[in-house]
Amino acid sequence: MDSNWQFDQLLGHFRAQMARRSFLIWGTGLEGFWRVEVRLCQSRTQGFREASGPLQVVGGAVLVTNYESLTMAAQFAGVRLPEWHQRGLLVEVPDGEYCCRVVQMFDPDEAESAGPGKPDFVLEFSRSAGIPPAWSEIPWFRADPSTATDGGA
Repeated sequence: MDSNWQFDQLLGHFRAQMARRSFLIWGTGLEGFWRVEVRLCQSRTQGFREASGPLQVVGGAVLVTNYESLTMAAQFAGVRLPEWHQRGLLVEVPDGEYCCRVVQMFDPDEAESAGPGKPDFVLEFSRSAGIPPAWSEIPWFRADPSTATDGGA
């Protein structure tokens, strides 16, 4: 991308990366700071909604980041992810093909979070024979540019 990107171009770039299984992004329902619990196994955790997508891990880690960081990297050639302040958001995951299950633990129309001390999102990385197809659209995302900050990754 470049410094003059348009919103539709950005969404196209996101879709292309999801098709390559190198990237997953989803809408959160509202802006906020999220507590994310990462698991390297599959569980029976139930929440308000969930989506599963394929992810190919290369380099031994996954970055759990946000829309703002993604747009900064898209706009400025000198911005590389993870930025220095995001190093704690790198999750070590052995290289390979994974099913990534994203569970939102609260209804964003009813609450602003899952509650004190609880994860707002659960991310599960599991190796299984049933790797889902690549995402062609962003789950839970409204494509109105005025809600563009309504994203997670």
